[in-house]
Amino acid sequence: MKKINIIIADDHLMFLEGINTILSDMEEIGDVHLATEGKQVVRLLNQFEIGLIISDISMPKMDGIELLTEIKKKHSHVKIIMLSMLDNHRTVHKVIQKGADGFVPKFTSKEELQKAVRTVLGNEQYFSEVIKQRYMESVFERKKYKNIELSPREKEVLSLLGDELTSKEISEKLFISVNTVETHRKNILLKTGSKTTTGAVKYAIESGLFD
Repeated sequence: MKKINIIIADDHLMFLEGINTILSDMEEIGDVHLATEGKQVVRLLNQFEIGLIISDISMPKMDGIELLTEIKKKHSHVKIIMLSMLDNHRTVHKVIQKGADGFVPKFTSKEELQKAVRTVLGNEQYFSEVIKQRYMESVFERKKYKNIELSPREKEVLSLLGDELTSKEISEKLFISVNTVETHRKNILLKTGSKTTTGAVKYAIESGLFD
């Protein structure tokens, strides 16, 4: 059996070493490289022949989702399993849409993590039951908004409102009048059925507009 070299990425050393211990007795695993942030993973990919990456989502400099995007773009043959304490439906939806081969929460068991690794190395995807549940929640959440359409300009305005810019700041940034910004804002509230700008931004996040 050809052994697969892997990278484990997490910015918490105790957790990193714990994952390494869990995988150390798997006969499928060859050399294990440890990384504490995403950019270090990218450097290791360029130095060694890697078949699998197990990565946390919350990391400094380059988080797990940015890393996932980078890997699938430049190293598409490399499998990646995401680990995270964040199992909310928006995070799960984003990770799956970006092409992760597996996703298990950090509170999973040793047995399930090893099962996930074996499944992914067997060229199949593996998602924990709780992850599947969160993904279904995200699908249903997005269906609520499928008939709501914002114009490109309205999306720009809403994005800037999400960045907490004032109407005056938005008008200067987009080279439009303050009155035009206010008109767009009112249309956004009307279309999304929101009473406040905060509600409209919440809609944008839940509908995947800012993904």
